[in-house]
Amino acid sequence: MIIDALPRLLNRTSFLVALISISWYCILVATGEYIKWSYPILIGVATCKLTSVATSIIRPRWQNHDDSNGSSSSSSFFNTHRQRLSSSCCSGGLLRSIYKSIAHRISNDNHQSNLYILSTAIILIPCIIFYIRRVIRHLSKLTDDGHYNHDELANDFGKLSAASLSFLLLPVSKHSALLSSLNLGEIHVVRMHIYAGTFAIIAGVAHGLYYTWIWIVMDGYTYRDVFPGAECFQKGYDKHCHTKFVNLLGIINGVGFVILGCMALWWVRRHYFNIFYYVHIVLAIALLFGLVMHYNKMIWFIAPSLLSYMASNVPVAFESLYKWSKGGVGISKVVCIPDSRGCVELTITSTRVDYSGEKARGGFEQQQHAIGKYVRLTVPEISSKSHPFTEFCDPRHPQDVKILFRPIGAFTTQLSKRLESLVTSPELTPSELTVSNDTRQCPKMLVNGVSTSSDMLGQAMKHDIIEVIAGGVGIVPYISLLAALQDIDVEQQLNGGEQSHIQKTRHIHVHWVARDEGLVRYIVDNYFSLHRQGANDSNSVIKISVHHTNEQTSSMSSTSHNDDSDTLTKYVVTPETARSLASPTSLYEESKRSLLHNVLPASVFASIVFGGLWIVKYCYENIQDKHVIETRPVSVIGIIVWSVVISIGSLALVKMTDTISRVVQYSKLESNECVDEENGIECGVISPQDGTGHFMIDDTSGGDDEDQQIEIDSASTSVKKEEHRGLDDASISHSQGRPDLESIIKTAFESARDEETDVGVFMCGPSSLTTAVSRAIRHEEKRGRCVANPLSLSHEPRAYVYQEMFEL
Repeated sequence: MIIDALPRLLNRTSFLVALISISWYCILVATGEYIKWSYPILIGVATCKLTSVATSIIRPRWQNHDDSNGSSSSSSFFNTHRQRLSSSCCSGGLLRSIYKSIAHRISNDNHQSNLYILSTAIILIPCIIFYIRRVIRHLSKLTDDGHYNHDELANDFGKLSAASLSFLLLPVSKHSALLSSLNLGEIHVVRMHIYAGTFAIIAGVAHGLYYTWIWIVMDGYTYRDVFPGAECFQKGYDKHCHTKFVNLLGIINGVGFVILGCMALWWVRRHYFNIFYYVHIVLAIALLFGLVMHYNKMIWFIAPSLLSYMASNVPVAFESLYKWSKGGVGISKVVCIPDSRGCVELTITSTRVDYSGEKARGGFEQQQHAIGKYVRLTVPEISSKSHPFTEFCDPRHPQDVKILFRPIGAFTTQLSKRLESLVTSPELTPSELTVSNDTRQCPKMLVNGVSTSSDMLGQAMKHDIIEVIAGGVGIVPYISLLAALQDIDVEQQLNGGEQSHIQKTRHIHVHWVARDEGLVRYIVDNYFSLHRQGANDSNSVIKISVHHTNEQTSSMSSTSHNDDSDTLTKYVVTPETARSLASPTSLYEESKRSLLHNVLPASVFASIVFGGLWIVKYCYENIQDKHVIETRPVSVIGIIVWSVVISIGSLALVKMTDTISRVVQYSKLESNECVDEENGIECGVISPQDGTGHFMIDDTSGGDDEDQQIEIDSASTSVKKEEHRGLDDASISHSQGRPDLESIIKTAFESARDEETDVGVFMCGPSSLTTAVSRAIRHEEKRGRCVANPLSLSHEPRAYVYQEMFEL
């Protein structure tokens, strides 16, 4: 059906729009049309925000239907890679194959080579062409005394730096739709930000050094000839003083660039991250105004980057203030895991209410939505900076957001101790609840949106052999992925008789290297649920090998046990109270649930950027004076004010609409029509669906202080007990010692070659582990066992590496 194919069509449209926009931008940069640089970037981002929607890998069984040929319309997705390539001979198949190949190449970063190639193509090459064109033009013109115009040649270095700045802030804009449409995660685009920033600093410093050489060697200037004196610090200064002010701002900006570059070195970021972060923020703001005042046309150069950044971050910032006023997000559960070196699990309860009348999504779709996602958690009591944490989903409560972390840095260590004191403290009395500074109260936390790091499920479904290698808490990103893959496999088995051509995933092998027995026990018991299978079931699709690296021999058996006394659990607030607090989702993140849900973020973004672009044009033509530097920051101030106005207005409009919708819903509940005559149920006070297909009905007639919740099946109204859904079709084994990674990779590649398919390697963990895996993969590639070429129609095995990275 058209409605089923629409999400995939919209995503392909987003991918095509992103490619066209970036290509258009590169052409404009290379030709030097700086006034038009903003249009392809801004139009592309706004369009991608609107058209990027989520696609389900499979549909629920009750939605499956046969087409006129008697086969499911969604089953073609599960054809093997070999079948997909062979279909390229059909009409249009070659274009589809090329599209998939480009998308796969961009998103799959084999040893970061693809990312460097992409960064070079869209940042370095256009800027170099722009610079060469200007240099050639200036070298062809000589001054009156027959020399080159060194001032213009030095300015060419400055404009080269400014050209790279036009892309600098775009990658770090929150939820950058232009680059996420190319299947690039935030870690990848931040690396592109580092690439552009390095290039800008080098060119900017070269600009300053060139001018220093001109002043000292060629012109013989002294300090008074270059920098403004007391006579210049008065209203109505002349052109000569203006030149000196420009020189002074250039020196200040140059020093700022050097400090910024030194603070951004990997060693500084790794060991003194807070210093790097705050220096980066302060200097970036100072350099923004300094550069605009230094060069009159600079606002046009940085307009694409600046407008994208403001439109992406200012609305989220004001949404954060609103969430802060509501008390932060609802932490319904805190679990401190013993024997795990301080690991803590947080449960953030969120409501999936949609007052437009749309039904909440099912549990499996919520589970898919959590794969490859992360949240930015802010705890102002500890730090004003937000920190990224991987999100995962409990299949029993798919509407909740879960975070599991180990204390490593300063922030996570303080947060772990704070939550541990909360869990181990006695229950608060009603009088103590009013004390705002009581450390036994849960600290106020903020989460501003769920962001995408990668299309992990889509990447996994492209491979018939999957190797997952995780270290410690690096298993967290794959909890939801494994559960989803198991559900997909069950769906295929149930439909095997009717849809025999659906290809079942052959092998999924998980290697988990862990030294913390408590963490292993908690993950296995609560999320892997392996009590129904033997340890070495050869028929299991998902095989999990736990490699215990602790000094003592593991006491865990192949079958799990469920002992809640092993963990320290604290229910901070009830789920009902938690749902009344702020939602962890963001209004301004392109939710990707549907085209309709993307209208708000796309509209707000478009309003800010195109309104801001008009402000830039108006200020440049009517307010800015070429010889008065204090008139140049007006456009930046105007963009900030405009962004604030649109952000506050959109947030107020949404909350007003939300209030009206609630009133309408409650008025319907109180009317006589709120009786289900067909099922004979009186509605009473009905909470929204919990995301699992059930309605939650509160029964307070018994006089008990705690609400009794009865789950009523929305289809049959029969009361049923919720089952524990885990990896019941998986096998698990335990071993002592570190795994032989080279043997693991070699076996996977040999299996891929024997079955004429490819292998996907997913890894997350300490840098020592991921480095060892990469070394083993490179070793196999040199031996010719892997050909990473998706355009090839041969049946040679291919390997693609997908790494969840948290250290830049």
